[in-house]
Amino acid sequence: MALPGLGAVLAEGGVPAPGVALLGVVAAAAGSYAILALNDVLTRRSVLAPWAGGRRAARREHPWRPADDEYSRLATAAVVALAVLCAAISYALSPLCLLLVAVVAGLHVVRCLTRSAYVAVVAFGAACGLAGLAGWAAVAPLSPRALTVAAFLGLWGAGCRMADDLAHHDGLEATGTVAAAFGPVSVARADCVVGFAALAAVVTLPMAAMLNDVAMVLGVVVVAWPGARLWYRPSRAEAAAYHHSAMVYPTVVLLVALAPALVRAL
Repeated sequence: MALPGLGAVLAEGGVPAPGVALLGVVAAAAGSYAILALNDVLTRRSVLAPWAGGRRAARREHPWRPADDEYSRLATAAVVALAVLCAAISYALSPLCLLLVAVVAGLHVVRCLTRSAYVAVVAFGAACGLAGLAGWAAVAPLSPRALTVAAFLGLWGAGCRMADDLAHHDGLEATGTVAAAFGPVSVARADCVVGFAALAAVVTLPMAAMLNDVAMVLGVVVVAWPGARLWYRPSRAEAAAYHHSAMVYPTVVLLVALAPALVRAL
């Protein structure tokens, strides 16, 4: 939810109108939960399906049960209902917003179904960047400044995806991770580079210079420091710690962008 929220706040230069903000929160929540449910359904099917090749051992260890079919039907119904709600509100805010939301959903489907580690990372990063653009388009026309939001969120998303893959390198889905494709040490170093690039991209966001500086300093705490630990000690534990810490960074930047409005409201 923080990704489209950040785009909307930066486009508006503050908090959007109350009605628009409320609709945006509902749409973002519906879209987020729809994607989570869709991810669960598609991932369970792809990991546990008989044609999963190298994952057949995982299927024997985690067999598909009749109860899973009922769960799958309920989850699919939830995806459809939430997607319809998100689409209706997105269209009411802006047809372009709806188009971007549809592309984001398509990228998440690709990420769940692909067996390519490259495609999964790129698709997730692109989905994060476009989610920010969807929030921007909900309140204002797209402009070159919006591309800075997409770049920041895209880099952040790709980095988080690689860190999550590295943290689960020995888990159920190891055969489809970037760590399995390139080796954990190489992926850890590449992940740090992408994370530091996302941190550097913060200074390009359309905020007051002081707010950019504050966001950068906070980014050193939640991104750079855990990233440095991952660089020098590449391991599943450090990757998980980096992933959990970096995941909150867009929310941190969103709160920084909202700080002037919050101060004025006090």
